[in-house]
Amino acid sequence: MKKILVIEDERLVRDNILDCLEDGGYEVVGVDNGQVGLDWASEHKPDLILCDVMLPELDGYEVLRSLRQEPTTALLPFVFLSAKVEKAEIRHGMNLGADDYITKPFTPDELLDTVAARLKRRDAIVQYAELLQASLFNSDRISLEPQPTINPPSTPAPAQYQDFNAFAKELAALQSAQFTGKLNVKSATAQSWDFYLHQGRLLYATGGMHLARRWQRHVSTYCPQIQLTQLNLPAELFTRPAWEYQLLGLLLKQQQIGREHIAPIVRDCVVEVLFDMMQTGQVNYQKSEQALPLQLLALEWEQVFTPAQKLWQAWQSSNLTSLLPNYAPLVKQPEALQQQTSPAVYRQLTAVLDGKRSLRELAVLMKRQAAEVAVSLLPYFQSKIVELVQLPDLPIPHAAAAQPATPPTSAAPATSTAAKSLLIACIDDSPLVCQTMDQMLSNAGYQVLTIQDPLRAISTLLTRKPDLIFLDLVMPNLNGYEISSRLRKIAAFRDTPIVILSGNAIDRAQAQVAGVSDYLEKPVQTEKLLQMISKYISVGS
Repeated sequence: MKKILVIEDERLVRDNILDCLEDGGYEVVGVDNGQVGLDWASEHKPDLILCDVMLPELDGYEVLRSLRQEPTTALLPFVFLSAKVEKAEIRHGMNLGADDYITKPFTPDELLDTVAARLKRRDAIVQYAELLQASLFNSDRISLEPQPTINPPSTPAPAQYQDFNAFAKELAALQSAQFTGKLNVKSATAQSWDFYLHQGRLLYATGGMHLARRWQRHVSTYCPQIQLTQLNLPAELFTRPAWEYQLLGLLLKQQQIGREHIAPIVRDCVVEVLFDMMQTGQVNYQKSEQALPLQLLALEWEQVFTPAQKLWQAWQSSNLTSLLPNYAPLVKQPEALQQQTSPAVYRQLTAVLDGKRSLRELAVLMKRQAAEVAVSLLPYFQSKIVELVQLPDLPIPHAAAAQPATPPTSAAPATSTAAKSLLIACIDDSPLVCQTMDQMLSNAGYQVLTIQDPLRAISTLLTRKPDLIFLDLVMPNLNGYEISSRLRKIAAFRDTPIVILSGNAIDRAQAQVAGVSDYLEKPVQTEKLLQMISKYISVGS
């Protein structure tokens, strides 16, 4: 019997809902405030939650936000009950991750139909996941199985490797012994990680498949103001052990970031490393006395082990164990996808599932948990419309910054004093895209303005008035066409070149109506980027 939690502070309304659901054959629990509802949901994991917006202690939005941030409850179907019917209120709830809205007053049929539809969708996802898991174990090759990095379940690990629990016991022993130094960990699939300890407490963990992507993603999340290509960084810093940790120390010393930023960056990086190790399963390890020269903060093991275990358990319970979150979804059968989706959904999926963003990066882009993103894509994985492909790591910041600017050609602007007076704006909700564009444009000598929040884009552009604007097509809340249309209504931007960034061909008719000047295909290549700039503005202008 499906269990439904009802969070509603008005007793009469709550009792009516409970009676209706009981008559519909559901097991029900009712609570009268947000905090109690959140605590109960976290402990008991109901099949669906009905929640009022206006509640004592915690309102419905805060309840939903908290549930979506916790891996074990991030996927629970959540339906708002509200007398508020304003579009902005509904959009706010949906942006937080709500599955549906029921507007008060509602009939019993409306309530039961909504509940049944949401539960049916959840059951379909679980069924797809079970079929996927069966196909993974029964087929020699499946498109979403990343062969290079995980041994098949039937292949025994070499004898010298032990399971993750043995590694955890070793860490506990080192903690008790107040060990200072490095613990190097290797997997049976040739991955390597380094854990640095000081007097038994954890300082940092690094290595693995996406060292640079992981670090830059978390820095961009917590410190979006940091533009690495614009910092004066010593080259030798990037030759040091755990360079990213020592770079955080340098940024702290330069007052580019505060200690309140370091803690979540370090914690999330370590949690991600532990998750990857748990997924690998078999590891070996050896100690050395190589210690880090600075201690930014010391973590207790529970601070990172507990969230890593919760993430891994959520990954397992969603039947995702064979999927690597560092791999990138890529649409392999666009025609089949187009037949199964609406034109709008097709455009959005083909734009983001381009093989250039890992599941973890898509989660940041969509403001969801990686497990939630993966589960939503399971039907496409199972039908082989979408495949997971290996994604290379980003270059370390110094390597990227050290690349010489593109030499002047007939199609590319020269790096000069005049170029430095030109300001190029990039509006894209992906921190990685903004950072990549920043690197390419800065290396070419331009000033760069990156904006990740499309809702604040226009006010920021009015303040800075860039010479050219690059604009992502698919973004939450406002898409590229909408922003371009609004900009063209402002006198200051009527003649400013606006170039759409997209992984697919744009709708040229819609682009013309929106006032778009041109289109640049993602992933953006430096040469084509500079050619586009020289097409619309000259260095001497």
